[in-house]
Amino acid sequence: MNPILPAASFQLMVSKLLSNVRLKDHDAVITLGRTMLSQMSPNTDPSTIWLVQEAICSAAHETDNYELMNTIAEELLHTANLMDRPDLHIMALCKSSTAKRCLGDGDAALDIAEAARAQAANFPDSFPLRVQVLQVLLAALVETGQLHEAWKLHNLLDSSLHLIADLHEQGKAYWTLGNLAFLVSEPILGMRYHDRAATLLSPTKDMLLWARFNRASTELRLQAGLFEPSTSDCLSRAEIAFGLVQPGDLDQVGLYMTKSRFIALGGDPIRGLKMLEEFCADYSGAPEHLIPLYQWWSELLALTDQSELADEKQKFIEKIVQEKNDESRENVTGGF
Repeated sequence: MNPILPAASFQLMVSKLLSNVRLKDHDAVITLGRTMLSQMSPNTDPSTIWLVQEAICSAAHETDNYELMNTIAEELLHTANLMDRPDLHIMALCKSSTAKRCLGDGDAALDIAEAARAQAANFPDSFPLRVQVLQVLLAALVETGQLHEAWKLHNLLDSSLHLIADLHEQGKAYWTLGNLAFLVSEPILGMRYHDRAATLLSPTKDMLLWARFNRASTELRLQAGLFEPSTSDCLSRAEIAFGLVQPGDLDQVGLYMTKSRFIALGGDPIRGLKMLEEFCADYSGAPEHLIPLYQWWSELLALTDQSELADEKQKFIEKIVQEKNDESRENVTGGF
């Protein structure tokens, strides 16, 4: 059992944790934060516990560690209750919904998001957290295929964004709205929202998010058939930004998929296919991250009259999904 730290030593660790948060050293935040949670005194102020848990939860989200994010989000709910803070309880629900959605449990994510919205209704219309709740709810509705229901809320979210004082956070919301517009076949509005997001998001504040936004915007524009200068500009910004940070496996897969799509739709499908082959030959990450790339690969092979190879890629996707499902069942049953 880990010893309980003296108060002075613990406060030094809090300072170090906050420094890691500011430096965006997410791995260090997770490592130090988990150590702190294991060594807290039973008398530790719940507000300090919240601070540590929230830092870990956010870092887990940034590093795609959704299992950890899900676990800590549930602990945040308990801590918010200890503090008797309904606003923090709503915030914890938002994080829990996001974690569930990222883990592929869309139904649970939607239930939690709807609970958050119901609780947020007890606050004034000017309550800024309402905007976060709407974003989480929209994402859960999209995840569960309820695009029409999600689209009903887009005007409400749009008209609420003035409540967010942080322009960078406003940019994230416009990004969400743009994604939704593209998904409901409103590409012009999608571009308009994304262009607005591009003016508000700050690459100096979060270069990785800036890279992800531009890559995602490029991908949606290409899927909508918007092969134009603004699409090329988005891809260029994404490539430059990813060159300045250390992208994870998911980001690398996404970037190469989008680059291949851009090249293929630009008139050189053979080069687009070659790019996919070269990337996958060197890829050593989790196979499930390759599913969207292989889906595009299959489509591109079909477009170039290589139907047998296209079918092989689809079988590869099916194999990955089956293996992942088998693994999930084994985890639930404990291997029996």
